[in-house]
Amino acid sequence: MAALLKKLLIGTSVAVGISAIATLPAKAAAFDFDNNKTNYATYTHQDGNLWIKGNETAAISALTDGNLQTNVELNYTNETNSSSVGFTVTAGNYTAKVSSVTNDEFNAFQGEWLNGLLSTYQPLQTVWNNLTAPFQAIALEVFKSTVGFGDPNIAEFSLDQTGAMSMKTMGFYDIKPRASLMVDAAINQLPQSMKLFFTPQANSFKAALQLINGPLQISEIVKVELNGNAQYVYGFNAQASNFTAKDDKQSYSGVFSWSQAGVPVGVPEPSTILGLMAVGGLFGAAQRKNHS
Repeated sequence: MAALLKKLLIGTSVAVGISAIATLPAKAAAFDFDNNKTNYATYTHQDGNLWIKGNETAAISALTDGNLQTNVELNYTNETNSSSVGFTVTAGNYTAKVSSVTNDEFNAFQGEWLNGLLSTYQPLQTVWNNLTAPFQAIALEVFKSTVGFGDPNIAEFSLDQTGAMSMKTMGFYDIKPRASLMVDAAINQLPQSMKLFFTPQANSFKAALQLINGPLQISEIVKVELNGNAQYVYGFNAQASNFTAKDDKQSYSGVFSWSQAGVPVGVPEPSTILGLMAVGGLFGAAQRKNHS
């Protein structure tokens, strides 16, 4: 009986110990904006105080408040996209660096990005192969300008102690109308001789946009590094936000979500288990002494 009780006590002690370790509250992730890079602004969705520029407290609040109507726009005023602006997040042994994408960075992976876009929207893939290289360059610039790849609007970001990350960025739910208008604007700026050459291709391109079954959705692009390993985060699938920005009455209509799993929390170290077993053994010995 004493041996059975000892086994039960040891098992209970280990189970309780592991349970206690598993349910320890996780420390909140620490956010930090570089004091030397203040080119960011917090969108508040509040009349009379719509944008708060270069304020770390306001920015961190927007990133962690669970409210999609607030966001942080990185690289707020730099239209040349020559430098990146971002923030770091630390949780346990993991550090994430989140930043805007420069022109040089985009040029390095634009082929991958473009392939992803065209494979998502087959009408664009079909017409793209029939466009001249100069017009393809115009169309690419239209997409970049429409999306605003160098100044992402980040509504939420999280990192936990397993390295798991999640992020929500704000954009347009459907950029078809905007893209069509920008193609027309780009063609109208050309000399008359070039305009005559490019107009038929522009019409084919706009017709392909209308053949897309559903909205045309392209997220902004964010560079995310986790412990030094970098990736470019973007997507072609949005959910309706059910609101728009108060300044332009168009943007923030779409929410783009991204997440990456972390490393599962492991079992306690052997020394921890041995210690718990020792406690169980002592408790069992005490029980035996009380019954002797």
